[in-house]
Amino acid sequence: MNKIYFIAILLALIFSFNSLANEITAVKAAESMKNGLIIIDVRSKEEWKETGIIPNSILIQMLSSGRTIRKEYISELLTTLGEDKDVNVAIICHSGGRSSATVSMLQDKGFNNIFNISEGMVGNGSTTGWVNRNLPLIACNKECK
Repeated sequence: MNKIYFIAILLALIFSFNSLANEITAVKAAESMKNGLIIIDVRSKEEWKETGIIPNSILIQMLSSGRTIRKEYISELLTTLGEDKDVNVAIICHSGGRSSATVSMLQDKGFNNIFNISEGMVGNGSTTGWVNRNLPLIACNKECK
């Protein structure tokens, strides 16, 4: 029984270190957009309306109105990203949870340069977030109708 707990703890540590290696700050992501970094925002339309959206970001809602992962979600991501497994992409959500899960999903599909903007749009309690750092935002118009 102790062996099972040891293995579970070891796997959790490995996963957490792997996730940390794929994080990017909001400031670094904003700077990296100038060099071709793609940002995908996985929040809901209501969240996009509330805060605005990052200019030139790609908007793909992760959750349905019932708060479950939309069945089309992964296929929409894969279609958007195309065949290049080395494309540079950062995922953002409200505070880092959905974006972290999306990074893991895309890594499982073989993508190598996928980053989590872990502080999200509004911060995660220990960090500030895109909005409060006054990074570029525009109103969500046609995308939110």
